[in-house]
Amino acid sequence: MSKYLTSLIALLSLSVVAVAQQSVVQESHTLATLAAEKSEAEPGSTVWIALKHEPKEGWHTYWKNPGDSGIQTIINWSLSDGSTIGETLYPVPHPLPFGPLTNYGYDAPSILLTPITIPSEYQAPTYPVKASIEWLICEVECIPQFGEFSFDIQIGENTISAENRSIFTEARTKMPEPAFWDASLSIAPEAAELVVYMDAEETSDLSDAYFFPDQEGILDYAAPQTFRISEDGLVLSLTRLKGSVAPEAISGILKLTIGDHVTAVEVDPERHIVESISNTSDAPIIHASSLPLWQAALFALIGGLILNLMPCVFPVLSLKAFSFLSAGGLSKSERRQEGWSYTFGILASFGAVVGVLLLLRAGGSAVGWGFQLQEPMFVAFMIFVMVLVSLSLAGMFNIQTGFEGAGQALASQSGNKGAFFTGVLATLVATPCTAPFMAPALGYALSQPFYVALTVFFMLGFGLALPFLVLSYSETVARAMPRPGAWMEKFKKGLAFPMLATAAWLLWVFSNSAGSFAMLLLMLALITIVFAIWLWQQSDGKVVRVLSPLIGLLAVVAFVTQIETMPAPSGENAPEGFANTAVYSNATLDGLLNDDKPVFAYFTADWCITCKVNERVALYREETIDMFDKAGITVLKGDYTNQDAEIAGVLSKYGRAGVPLYLYFPAGSKEAVVLPEVLTVGLLADTIDG
Repeated sequence: MSKYLTSLIALLSLSVVAVAQQSVVQESHTLATLAAEKSEAEPGSTVWIALKHEPKEGWHTYWKNPGDSGIQTIINWSLSDGSTIGETLYPVPHPLPFGPLTNYGYDAPSILLTPITIPSEYQAPTYPVKASIEWLICEVECIPQFGEFSFDIQIGENTISAENRSIFTEARTKMPEPAFWDASLSIAPEAAELVVYMDAEETSDLSDAYFFPDQEGILDYAAPQTFRISEDGLVLSLTRLKGSVAPEAISGILKLTIGDHVTAVEVDPERHIVESISNTSDAPIIHASSLPLWQAALFALIGGLILNLMPCVFPVLSLKAFSFLSAGGLSKSERRQEGWSYTFGILASFGAVVGVLLLLRAGGSAVGWGFQLQEPMFVAFMIFVMVLVSLSLAGMFNIQTGFEGAGQALASQSGNKGAFFTGVLATLVATPCTAPFMAPALGYALSQPFYVALTVFFMLGFGLALPFLVLSYSETVARAMPRPGAWMEKFKKGLAFPMLATAAWLLWVFSNSAGSFAMLLLMLALITIVFAIWLWQQSDGKVVRVLSPLIGLLAVVAFVTQIETMPAPSGENAPEGFANTAVYSNATLDGLLNDDKPVFAYFTADWCITCKVNERVALYREETIDMFDKAGITVLKGDYTNQDAEIAGVLSKYGRAGVPLYLYFPAGSKEAVVLPEVLTVGLLADTIDG
């Protein structure tokens, strides 16, 4: 019995020793663990100590250079006399944009490593490790957190702790590699240029580069970093804040994307102070994430205003214009109520679209602005809505939109309901369009926290609603309005035709995304539903009143069931007319750029009206085709009609939330000239000649 008891005690003692090489502190937003790599260590040997932070989801900690705000982790060690503490090593960070600021840190578990050398004359049976640690944990608000950590390491032969081995294995995989390239950094008052001396083979597959400086004063953290390949190797162009003091010592981490592999290396460049730096890069990419919040909101407001002039919004705006014409009998307060109802309809539907969009992106889906039109079922729903609204306007049946009842003083509550519904329709048909100023604002919004994204999209929706809201407050407009009369009934019926034109366009989008047979099924379902509505109106009998909605419901169920089982067409077609064309892929683009060929890559979708207008008025014109062919330009088409993760990655890289996106790569350059959202033949000519 005593033999088993002795064995049990021995096992328990081993368990206590194993636990003793680790200390855990649970704070409100972080689980922090301090652990030793060795369970036993000899005097004079070095033991690596790991500090692992596991932040609560959505929260983050900071790198040793936290960027624009934040603080690095502070460790105060309490060790035996004669102990030596080495430099704490940090894993590779990533940028954490927050409004106009950019910080460096970790929004996932991170592990810091510190080497501690035990005194060679140390004689006690255990070596105590104690530390008081302070760190900052942030989401939107920041919370300072503290922890007292302690454990003992047994003195004996050097033995790796089996319990802690995985912590150190994980930590070392996330550390930057030692420097093996020479580098130099030229610092001017408002710019800096990092040159990393790499040979041609090392830069051939290089697609991205980003520098994290250890010291302050080297760069503006929120400014974009652009790179080019020169005879010397990689040249990274950086922006500095005016008046910042250049540090005496310079080091940092260079994160590179080479082919499909991402690597990070330490760099320790020579320092050069110069008067100025000439920007020899062809066209730096302005990433949307570098926009200040106020500028993104202003761009969104302007984009929303311009959106009223885009062709996709015209049909619904004609409905709103009719409501103003028919408002001659309304009082001042009633006109303003309708203006605000229209505004709330836009803002509510924008909120719904943005909420779904952000949830899908948070779940890992590569979706952007206009994402709902990549779903054939949503396009089918919009076709149903447009056709039914058209038939209601034409007088076949009544939908309470607030502008029926011509010749009456539209002062009932239905007018506000109609204005709200019109705002919802305006939002749904506006999403295929991208107006000037919108692209950088939306790209910025989708890279920011939820409340920032909601602010930008709110300004976009408010810009869309603003003209009619202002008109609803204008007494001049009110006095100019004609009085309601019989003429309005004819005018209302005329509005059915632009709505039917919208339905026809959506039908074409649906056909391209789901196929011609699916379009036939949709038309049959639509005819059946209209027949069910007509049947409802023909009789007051109970049988017909039960049968007619059942017919409509069966038509919808049959349509949805058939569509769900049908494969979508690929949509991979190159643009026609150009001598050198191909379907876009990253591999195709890289191959052409490596051969020093000029490339024009454009990203479009059948549901993007802005894209189609640009193609007809500028891109597919005979003079443009001749110009491209003479210059030997290869045209790459990226079709985003249906979801495509590779194209979504390109849009994200250039700070765009959706299509259109136009990129021109001059011969011998791997940096793109990003063209505006609205094209002209002259703009294309200037870009190629420039």
